[in-house]
Amino acid sequence: MKSNFGNTIPAWGQRLCVKLRNFDAIIKKNPNFGGINSNKTYMDMINKSKWVLAAVLLCSHLMMSCSSDDNPSAPDGETYQIDQKVINRRECHALKMIANDVMNLKFRQIVFEYTSLGPDMKTPVRLTGVISMNPAVYNKDVAPRGLMLYNEFTCAKHRERTSQEEIDDIGLYMNKYQNLIMVSADLYGWTLTEDKPQAYCCPEISAVETIDAWDAAMRILKDEGYAISGLPTFNVGYSSGGFSALAVQRYSDELRAKGRSDLDWKLTSAGAAPFSIYSVYKSNIESKTSGYACSFPLVVVAYKETYHMDFNYKDVFVEPLASNIQKWILSKDYGTWDINKLIAGGDEKLAKDCPVNMILTPAALDANSAIGQKLAKKFRENSLCGEGQTWQPNTKTRYYIMHSSGDKYMDWHVGEEMANYLKGHGCNVETEFGDWGNHVDYGLFQHIGATMIQMEDFMPGTDDVRQQLQQDVIDKATEYIKDKIHDFSGISL
Repeated sequence: MKSNFGNTIPAWGQRLCVKLRNFDAIIKKNPNFGGINSNKTYMDMINKSKWVLAAVLLCSHLMMSCSSDDNPSAPDGETYQIDQKVINRRECHALKMIANDVMNLKFRQIVFEYTSLGPDMKTPVRLTGVISMNPAVYNKDVAPRGLMLYNEFTCAKHRERTSQEEIDDIGLYMNKYQNLIMVSADLYGWTLTEDKPQAYCCPEISAVETIDAWDAAMRILKDEGYAISGLPTFNVGYSSGGFSALAVQRYSDELRAKGRSDLDWKLTSAGAAPFSIYSVYKSNIESKTSGYACSFPLVVVAYKETYHMDFNYKDVFVEPLASNIQKWILSKDYGTWDINKLIAGGDEKLAKDCPVNMILTPAALDANSAIGQKLAKKFRENSLCGEGQTWQPNTKTRYYIMHSSGDKYMDWHVGEEMANYLKGHGCNVETEFGDWGNHVDYGLFQHIGATMIQMEDFMPGTDDVRQQLQQDVIDKATEYIKDKIHDFSGISL
């Protein structure tokens, strides 16, 4: 989910550039967007203030509308000690160059180590996670209103984790109005284990490691005196983070069936996620092009390395990708859009709509070939819905599934497939499949805004929050934008 703007720009900066470009496209496509005329003077002004507008749009969208202390067990029944340990505390400032004067997204983080299981689901391994909250909650000036598990999206390059440099998206959740405490797991293959392959889209592994991180965080919060007892809990993710969110939901339900009662997610919200890896594979090989060339290689490499699948990379990938798996992917030296461009031979335009025969061999493009059948079998086993799945989701949890119909990274119907699976098992599911553009266009904001609104249904003091939001953000932001427009253009509104 990164754009290719060179290795010198950090991951958060790359994401901002992508979003900036996408919002620019919205302005150009809709000249009268927001009631503003589209002549050159105004367009110059809009180009300088559009991201402030985006922040206010998100706030306007808002207006419309605990853990067991038992030690976990490996699958073989052997217990292990989570042994949580705080290793860093830091101040973060998200979107400070864009929405600082509107939303002032400052927050604090507690980075911690904990013990979970490695990819073999047997060997204990030290991992890291992070707790995030706004300063008022951190300092205990105000009480937290909810606990959110944030499952991070696709990462490919060093330091792209929430406890490191990727903070802007989570910053929107750390606003001073909702007063959430958020927990994220860095997972295997990152931070302390960054020299190892990541277990990307391996649902059972990521779910165990994430719940262990959640348990470690709850213990830290209790030890530090935060009033978290009885707070509503939310399970959230976008893109591959949405896949992880449903994997966590499945694992939580399995634990509940075994007698654990505290993993009671009020809302599980997942946007634009590859819930059925098998369906994503099928749509990939049936399409002529891919809008996100690196996604399939990331999954295949993770599965081969994690599950020790018996095939050669040259059975699946064409050159030069086949000979560069170590350099381009396993090294973690390149971001996702860097990898897309490398696969496309350096052609940035082609990287955005890459022919699949520049990625996969004819055999891998044939689901009936030996390698096609081998991949399809493993993908089906690791899907969260579809053929062979027997998981009974918790019907007391509310589910929000959204996916832009304009997504070029993956077919939006995979979201519909997940929603139908949940509905078929008696769950309360809200879906949205409108066209919000490509994967990281406005749909990302749609997911964040809609998730915030739905969380408010379960948290105390919602009316007060909305009143304060109106006073502090919507009203003040209107004047702020008018002032900025005057500063940029000399035109008063």
